[in-house]
Amino acid sequence: MVEVEDTGYGNAMTEIALALAMAFFSIMVLTMISMGVGEGKTDPAVGAVMAPAQTDTAPAAQVSQEKDDRIVIYFAGRYMDKDLAALDPASLHTNSRVILALDPALPMGEALAARGGINVENLVVSVLDERWLNRLKGLSDD
Repeated sequence: MVEVEDTGYGNAMTEIALALAMAFFSIMVLTMISMGVGEGKTDPAVGAVMAPAQTDTAPAAQVSQEKDDRIVIYFAGRYMDKDLAALDPASLHTNSRVILALDPALPMGEALAARGGINVENLVVSVLDERWLNRLKGLSDD
């Protein structure tokens, strides 16, 4: 009498291996497709990246003031000079340092957009203190 060997066990393992391979391949294809989608035009302010720290700059909160510094205040969507007069950021063509003072509660996206609106080579970004904030809020209430 001839005995027939049970081949069901080997077929089941083959089916499981094939199913796992197909699942892995599907996930790989979806990942590759999703990584290539969405290459649209981006706003330059959104694509801004922070420059690496330089060793020759002063630490935060210890920047010394120079006599020819230009102070620009950005508050409530407007640029102002140190006397709180309206200022067009495109008119800032200077070789001296420009200090951009921002509200500390300003969202990061708006802060990057405000920074992107000033096209000068030497720009320092700082935050407004309580005295400036109170003065600016007093002007906006009037």
